[in-house]
Amino acid sequence: MKQSLTVLYSGLCLLFLSCFGGDKEDEFSEITTYATQNGIKVKDTLGIFVHIDEVGTGAKPNANNTVILYYKGYYLDDVIFDKTKDSIPLSLKLSSAIPGLQSGISLFAKDGKGTIIIPSAKAYGDNPPFGVRKNAILVYDINIVEIN
Repeated sequence: MKQSLTVLYSGLCLLFLSCFGGDKEDEFSEITTYATQNGIKVKDTLGIFVHIDEVGTGAKPNANNTVILYYKGYYLDDVIFDKTKDSIPLSLKLSSAIPGLQSGISLFAKDGKGTIIIPSAKAYGDNPPFGVRKNAILVYDINIVEIN
């Protein structure tokens, strides 16, 4: 039985690491170290990590929804690359977001708050927009205001 569990665990680890793509297996270690050091309890979802402070209430969004939210985007070294203004939330059509944000945001309802940690393969990879590091692991603190 113990050997079966070890084989199953090894298989799940390989499957999980494949979500990171190519030579990005070390991202898993970077993310888990960051989460541990920052007291973030994460839930892996489709290759991303999500820490839910508050789930929120009501229906959760899908790709057809527009989500109004406050966010701060930063790297594992805590350098901020983007954020909303304190009094002006972002209106985001969920289908237009990077895959990691689509998956992570879909776990929150209105008034939901938390942190989403996205491996580079689920973010911008080697083709980021201006001002975002190439092949970067991204961290987003989010606060959902409304879902339309």
